[in-house]
Amino acid sequence: MEPRPPSRAVLSAFGLSGEPVLLTGGQGGTFTAGDAVLKPSTDAVLDEWTARVTTDLTPHGFRVARPLAAGTAHVVDGWTAWERVAGEHRLHGGPWREALAVAGRFSAALRAVDRPLPELPDTVWKQADRMAWDEIPPAWWGPGTEVLDRLQARKRPVAAAEQLVHGDLAGNLLWHPALPPAVIDLTPYRRPAGYASALLVVDAVVAYGADPGLVDEVADRADWDQLVLRALLFRLITDDLFLRESAPGGPASGRWGERDVHRRMACARPLLTWLDG
Repeated sequence: MEPRPPSRAVLSAFGLSGEPVLLTGGQGGTFTAGDAVLKPSTDAVLDEWTARVTTDLTPHGFRVARPLAAGTAHVVDGWTAWERVAGEHRLHGGPWREALAVAGRFSAALRAVDRPLPELPDTVWKQADRMAWDEIPPAWWGPGTEVLDRLQARKRPVAAAEQLVHGDLAGNLLWHPALPPAVIDLTPYRRPAGYASALLVVDAVVAYGADPGLVDEVADRADWDQLVLRALLFRLITDDLFLRESAPGGPASGRWGERDVHRRMACARPLLTWLDG
């Protein structure tokens, strides 16, 4: 079933016109209209907050997609609108070392943000994040249990201060031959600044086949091994929780299977070896 596009009233509220065109990729339901991208709002409070944070950012060495407003609001009838920035994803064989530099610059810019993070929606990602950081008890049961238990046992305290970070940078960078990289779709967490880089490394290696040696590019960072450990835990716990939801009768029945979990575990093996070293 095709996602329903934003109405003409929504387009008009954001100062847009023309026929919305469905974009492929992502989580679906995103449309373009003129020079804007329209996305369904999943949480109006969080989406308003994200729009205001992005508006306030001062980019240095990166670009951001700015939100469009309808008066003082950034959410209209369940939709948000953003500038469409030039560039393309480069996930497989991407410039991951440059991406790490962008992660550092973006985290530095977020350090200046003085807006308390609102309560995040209760999603698989929120649960996995909180388990990875010991804010709720661990609860996993799938084929990766032995690995998750091993990672959990290797934790030690992280001393670095928390700040706002982007929790999904690897898949949300756009590259352009003549412009700085663009950062899109802020996924906010309050964690140490280096955690954004750790998540980028984990996603690059596990999801996109990057050289595992990428993990050594920032090996002198304080608590780096612990940040990588928690980032890997986060992604593997997410897989475990999706497997649970995909069980017969679950909310996502049949969408994720044990074969998917085993495949991700195999891709994670170089990072597990690095952590064991």
